Amino acid sequence: MCRSRAGSTVRHATRNASVVLGAALWLLGDGTAEADFKIFAPDVSQGEISVETVGNAGFDPDPELNGARSYTAEFGYGVTRWWKAEVEFQFDREAAATGGTSLARITSENTFQFTAPGQYWLDAGFFAEYAQSVLAGDPNEATLGPLLRKQFWGLTNTVNLFLQKDFGAHAPGPAQFVWAWETRVDALQAWFGDRFTVEPGFQYYGEPAETGSGRDNRIGPQLFGTVAHLGPGSLEWNAGFLIGLGAPAAKFTPRWEFEYDLEF
Repeated sequence: MCRSRAGSTVRHATRNASVVLGAALWLLGDGTAEADFKIFAPDVSQGEISVETVGNAGFDPDPELNGARSYTAEFGYGVTRWWKAEVEFQFDREAAATGGTSLARITSENTFQFTAPGQYWLDAGFFAEYAQSVLAGDPNEATLGPLLRKQFWGLTNTVNLFLQKDFGAHAPGPAQFVWAWETRVDALQAWFGDRFTVEPGFQYYGEPAETGSGRDNRIGPQLFGTVAHLGPGSLEWNAGFLIGLGAPAAKFTPRWEFEYDLEF
């Protein structure tokens, strides 16, 4: 009987996760930007299975900056209390390119949790990933760095500080500094019944420009929400848009992230 219930739970979880992932990917259409606009938190839940998709689309009057598309399909597992492992499939289309997206890289992601939430004055973790390119002429890539989070005055602030290095015959040069900031306004969180929550915030990303020189900096408002008791798991989502600051960045970039979590 226990085995039957477990099998039913897994089947329901798989179906719900597939619906969430499929719906998010459907929103991309055939023109599904190269950057993975996502904030990583220093959290790990042992035994948790996650299915996730992250996507964005770049729009700009300049044809050289317009038309970039990116989305991912990610599958993760909380191996221990302090280590979560994920595999990610990333599909890209470069700016100024035509046609649809194509599989660009397969990535191994690892999140390490150093402190329990609220245990010390700062929540801390570490992130490390290796991306293997599947496109001829594109380098492989390694990214690593600390994950930091601080709550105060009704705000949750998360910072990612990464070093990113390309490898292989087509690697362009030295390691680059990549950073991201997210603030959630917990004081304005709204509850809808006992299952739905929504709160406002913003995200800010800074990284080397894909083309030319300078930095690709983008900032914009976001909404963050949860849907509890969605089948045997729960859904976490956030979405909004980013405004490009300066010439190397696309002027307008809608972005989204959906993650379905199931704990055993």
